[in-house]
Amino acid sequence: MNKKKQTKNMLMDMTIEEQLLKIQEIAAELENGSLGLEEALAKYEEGVRLVRGCAGQIDRVQKRITIIETETEDEL
Repeated sequence: MNKKKQTKNMLMDMTIEEQLLKIQEIAAELENGSLGLEEALAKYEEGVRLVRGCAGQIDRVQKRITIIETETEDEL
């Protein structure tokens, strides 16, 4: 399985709260400065994927809210 599919599967299994915690952990590791260049780059890439995953979840929730609000207004 390639890395993109692994990441997508990992993101689907994580709640947004878990993703945010992981992002915080990665940020702390990067700020610590003890990682080598390649490891820091890998952590950064993972963080970017997590941020994009969170943004996608938030977008989906916003769309659902809009649909619910529209349906509710139509019923009134």
